[in-house]
Amino acid sequence: MEERTASDIMEKNFVTASPSTSVFSLVHMFVKNKVAAIPIVDEEEQLIGIITDADLLYKKIKPHVPHYVNLLGASIYYNGISEYDKGFKKLMACTAKEMMTKNVIIAAPDADVEQLAGVMVAEHLKVIPIVDGRRVVGIVTRYNILDELYKEYGASEENK
Repeated sequence: MEERTASDIMEKNFVTASPSTSVFSLVHMFVKNKVAAIPIVDEEEQLIGIITDADLLYKKIKPHVPHYVNLLGASIYYNGISEYDKGFKKLMACTAKEMMTKNVIIAAPDADVEQLAGVMVAEHLKVIPIVDGRRVVGIVTRYNILDELYKEYGASEENK
């Protein structure tokens, strides 16, 4: 079996956003499209960053989650829920440019699937954008890698 490459397994239909996209819109895009990451591209569709669902959950919201103590079985908030509310409203007003990771690990369409899998594991990545020139042509997700492994090893298991 010949070596499979990123272009063989990548998602060719993927969602991108611009640097000015609001976090509110990004959240909607994540939920509607059931994706783990959204590449951020400029007017020429060139990759300038990436935002993952974890970025949205942890980067800004986590410090604002109210601290509470359990006092005689009752949860007592000592940071106040209004603080959380303010933090969340502030977050929703942010843009993709403020939230995105600028140093993105990318791969070329001819990258070997096993190498991609290795990098994803080593770097704890959910998604690797596949870039040709500087344009995003696809994305490889953990699901694509698992699917590929299943096809490759599942087929040989079934033939035993």
